[in-house]
Amino acid sequence: MGRIGIDVGGSFTDAVMLDDAGGVRIAKVPSTPSRIEAGFLDALQDLLAAAGARTADVAYLAHGTTVATNAVVTRSFARTALVTNDGFADVLAIGTQMRRNVYDLWTPEPEPLVPRERCHGVPGRIDAQGVEVEPLNEEAVRCAAARMRSDGTEAVAVMGLFSFLNAAHERRIGEILAEELPGLPVTLSSDVVPEFREYPRAATAAANAALMPLVGAYVGAVERELAEAGVSAPLHLMQSNGGVAPAERARDRPIALAASGPAAGVIGGARLARDAGETNAITFDMGGTTADIGIAPGGEPQIRFDGDAAGTPISIPQIDVLCIGAGGGSIASVDDFGALSVGPASAGADPGPAAYGRGGQRATVTDAHVVLGTLGADRRLAGRLPLDRGLAEAAIRRDVAEPLGLGVEDAAVAVLRILNANMANAVRVMSVARGLDPRDFALVAIGGAGPMHGCQLADEVGIPRVVVPRFPGVAAAWGLLATDIRHDLRRTWRRPTAQVDPADLDAEMARLEAEARALLDGSRAVSLGDDLAWELDMRYRGQAYNLTVPLGPRPATAEAVAAAERAFVAEHHHLYDYTPAVPETEIVTIRLRASARTAPAHAAADPQAPSETTRQRVYDGAWADWPVVPRGALSTAAPLAGPAIIEQDDTTTVLHRGWTATALPDGALVLERA
Repeated sequence: MGRIGIDVGGSFTDAVMLDDAGGVRIAKVPSTPSRIEAGFLDALQDLLAAAGARTADVAYLAHGTTVATNAVVTRSFARTALVTNDGFADVLAIGTQMRRNVYDLWTPEPEPLVPRERCHGVPGRIDAQGVEVEPLNEEAVRCAAARMRSDGTEAVAVMGLFSFLNAAHERRIGEILAEELPGLPVTLSSDVVPEFREYPRAATAAANAALMPLVGAYVGAVERELAEAGVSAPLHLMQSNGGVAPAERARDRPIALAASGPAAGVIGGARLARDAGETNAITFDMGGTTADIGIAPGGEPQIRFDGDAAGTPISIPQIDVLCIGAGGGSIASVDDFGALSVGPASAGADPGPAAYGRGGQRATVTDAHVVLGTLGADRRLAGRLPLDRGLAEAAIRRDVAEPLGLGVEDAAVAVLRILNANMANAVRVMSVARGLDPRDFALVAIGGAGPMHGCQLADEVGIPRVVVPRFPGVAAAWGLLATDIRHDLRRTWRRPTAQVDPADLDAEMARLEAEARALLDGSRAVSLGDDLAWELDMRYRGQAYNLTVPLGPRPATAEAVAAAERAFVAEHHHLYDYTPAVPETEIVTIRLRASARTAPAHAAADPQAPSETTRQRVYDGAWADWPVVPRGALSTAAPLAGPAIIEQDDTTTVLHRGWTATALPDGALVLERA
């Protein structure tokens, strides 16, 4: 039986299959932007054909998709309405006093996800203690539903004041909308974000509702394709929090997928770094469209609990990752002032770089590598796409060399230097800007283009080691199999720490645990057991921000609360070098991370007979012969000294002069500066 992970990227769709004996099969096919599920099925069929397996042999299927991410970036949302309390229909338009550019009074703020004319206020009020002070006016809700019916509303978000304490009004509004508008997707803020602060809660609920028709249609199309192909294994989708969830959960909580695109790469990179013996890792996932930078001190990717969607805040747990427009398809251009830029625009999968010979005309990073000899003209990218050196040279000459007055090789070198500088700045933002020294980390180079830039990027920021996993080009798909099924639950529970009754805290934890167990029950057939991890959001009294610290297991005790308070004080002092003279703390939110463990992802090495050829490559301004070595031919007995080009189906690793490559028993490479 096989476990399969399929990750859809902007240029390629990657797939990995692991069998019970640790055997690995990979597939990499061009993505199909106009019909994403078609590329998904192409990758699945290629994978099964390579493994000689049948669809009935698929025991577990995890999928990473950028459908929600792309919708957020392009604001391709369903026509959404908001129902809230009378007098609060302007909540999305007003937002907060926080400005993106404090001193810029002219640049308009992004338009709210729901325009004012589709925001409906209805009488009824729950107070700050969760007590009803004004009954819900059900007739007003029905009138609002009639207006929605007439204006073509496709989804509805509901946000009632203090619904995180008492959701009765929200739930009744949801019931009325189901009666009046049957089949219309409805999101209750108390289900998605049971936390205080009305604006982020309303914005998150609105974003979730706006994505439900799109994500629901996509998940339905994938499930139909799988059913027609004879795959009976349940479908799981990657979430922004670094875990996967069953498809039906993704339909109800599509906002949890909004930042899921790069999450699998960070999870896979961090796990593979640990397997290679690296405690601290910076993951560098460079594909065809973006370079995604994540950081995993202690081997665990960092999580944040808020983010941004189409210019509005969203409150969802997500892997902390920085994405920049720097990939193999990033377009190089020279502006009217003679400045060279690379990205963020990308040639994508269709038509792709000029070297693909599929109609692309613009010079890209891939074209620069073909011109310089990093990618040989005799190679087939991802095992199927031939590369045309003549087309690559023509594009670099026209778009870069002639405007700058350079030779075509010098122009290609300039493209890569600009690109590497952009990516180095991103690594510094994720490390140096946060008080972390990149010299204490290993760089995990993954993605189809990551290993080509690993050594140069490490040199730029002073990182001493680069880890290249056995199958770096499909590391995001590997990450789908390396992660667990995960559900994040939270609820605002504000109490001064000194006044907390452990019994009251445990009762609230019990309610969250019951919700979590119900969610985990849907994954029993593919999980190996459950894990529950508790955390508290805490702050000093009077603060507007909080920090998240661990809390011990149930039942809650006074000792566990005191330990959490000590952890908060220590973390606050570490981050801000300050502790109030009278350190009164309070609990703000209880968090529960519920995980269903999946089978570990391990691969057996696949050695090949030693073989070596040479290729002409530009280095230090001149052509030189570089050894070209198949990845599987590297020996664990003797390091390979650079310069060298290491080739495999899913990527190419460039080992620069002054670096050595050592193969580990599991097939991973560790590149070290000599």
